[in-house]
Amino acid sequence: MQHRVSDNTIASNSNQMTDSQTVISAWDVRSLIEASRLKEHHNDLVAALEIAVQAEAAFEKCVEQTNELKADLLQHLAQIHRRRQDFEKLDAYSCSLLEIARQVHDEALEATALLNLGIVRSIESDYRSAMTHFVESLAQSERVGFRSNVAHCLINIGNVYANLFNYEDAFDRYNTALTSYADVLNENTRIAVNLNIGNLCHATEQYDLANEYFEKGLEIADKNDKNDMSAHAHTLICRTLLADKRSIEARRHLEKGAINHPIHLLNVAEIHFVEGNTEGATQQTVNGIEAAKNAKDDTSELRGFRLLADIYEKIGDFQWAFKAEKVYSTKQVDYLRMQRTMHALDLEIRFSLREKQQRIEELTKENGFQGILLEKSDQIAQQNTQLKQANEELQQFAYITSHDLKEPLRMIGSFSQVIQQNYAAKLGGESTMYFRYINDGVTRMNALLDALLQYATIGKVDIEAEDVDIAEVVGIAKDNLHVKITETFGNVLCGVLPTVTSMQSLLVQLFQNLIGNALKFNKLDSRPIVLINAEDKRDHWLFSVEDNGIGIDAEHADRIFVIFQRLHGRDKYEGTGIGLSICQKIVHQLGGKIWVESAPQKGATFFFTLPK
Repeated sequence: MQHRVSDNTIASNSNQMTDSQTVISAWDVRSLIEASRLKEHHNDLVAALEIAVQAEAAFEKCVEQTNELKADLLQHLAQIHRRRQDFEKLDAYSCSLLEIARQVHDEALEATALLNLGIVRSIESDYRSAMTHFVESLAQSERVGFRSNVAHCLINIGNVYANLFNYEDAFDRYNTALTSYADVLNENTRIAVNLNIGNLCHATEQYDLANEYFEKGLEIADKNDKNDMSAHAHTLICRTLLADKRSIEARRHLEKGAINHPIHLLNVAEIHFVEGNTEGATQQTVNGIEAAKNAKDDTSELRGFRLLADIYEKIGDFQWAFKAEKVYSTKQVDYLRMQRTMHALDLEIRFSLREKQQRIEELTKENGFQGILLEKSDQIAQQNTQLKQANEELQQFAYITSHDLKEPLRMIGSFSQVIQQNYAAKLGGESTMYFRYINDGVTRMNALLDALLQYATIGKVDIEAEDVDIAEVVGIAKDNLHVKITETFGNVLCGVLPTVTSMQSLLVQLFQNLIGNALKFNKLDSRPIVLINAEDKRDHWLFSVEDNGIGIDAEHADRIFVIFQRLHGRDKYEGTGIGLSICQKIVHQLGGKIWVESAPQKGATFFFTLPK
């Protein structure tokens, strides 16, 4: 739903903030950045850039300038220019972003800047510099867990390899991005990567495999109403079917192709030629060659002259056939020469990267064990200091979460209810819906803060080992979940459970979360049944909590333990996405490990171990 009032407010605030007599705060600048991000989210890049430029001007007059705010602004401006494909400005803003990111020691921002600079260098065909930037960005992104950047680095490295005619390495990078990072790629990117892989397969004459990837891209495009990308996919499928001598099948994709694209024009020409319409074939081939020249598409231009020579030969015009064949031969020699140059550059780049890695390994060895020990000693001392500081900050965070942050939420909720009671009738029919949004937001934020506090405080106290009866622990957890069990008509069954040496409060929390999860993710047409068992494994106990719920896809088995990761929308299942993270943190704190075995609609079994 679009709120026009909000847009007007943004415009009004923007005018006030740029007034030279107004005192501009960091909050004002950040408000403009967020307003610009909203426009960008809705793909209104013109409005997004206009507001971002206002934010940039406001920052210059801001009385609270900080490196963090400047970095946020530069990152957003670079993102807009990247999407607008204004590579000159992307270069400038990314250089500034890289400098500020290194000042504030923000590796994620630094990785973003390096990725942007790699894209610019790649557009300039400076593949050596591009690859250096991409590889450095990839390493940093993997180090800090910046998965979205990892995916885009892999794709761009794949693009460089494809441009260097190194199809094997290009395929490997594209495929890794698709299979391991699909959850962080938007529809447009997934379509593009599938089409790119299809092009690699087409170039190596693996036509059936090429069309498999083209069809995958087409399916995503059709499902998400990406009409331009859908038309392009049809064009590529048609070209590959023609290359495989399947002109009848190709005909079915022709009418849905990208009309003005050189590949489509040559597809039309080739089908005319196959069907005996040499006049139409000649005209469309000439059009296709011209379009290929304008698009700097050497492959399509070569295809066009090859086709033109065949057409003239068929109609008996051997003079023009010879001329077309001569142009084709000359351009093919140039194309092969360019391929050889790119292959040489590819080898040089790979050798350079390998050599750099070898130097790092050699330097590490040359430092000797004494140097390593000294370095490790310094690192440990530094880490201990950082850990102590982090623990103190965690204590402050816990207090802020439990008190300071929840206080304004209580005020928002309270005053919202007051306004609703006193003025809802005057504000109009939609006001009830708006108040519901506010109250739902307050409720969710309260639940999130409670969960964060719970997560942050696990492990704050040293474990005082005691004999703990797991059957009693499960009983306490069931009592705490009595309302949920009653509402869902659930049944929690236990086998023979042992007594362990551990900490009762953490175990209650652990079982309560696992049983609560089993009750929540239940099938609509069945009562939830939870089975709890334990096995003696000599040096540890193996516990299992099994349910008959909706199950989990194997590819998400690791993601579910990551904090804030949700596999379902809030409209289907409530929650904060922290419950299983808490379980993992508790089990690790107690010296064990936790994992899940499951399949969609087959229920899930959570296993965890506790040392004896």
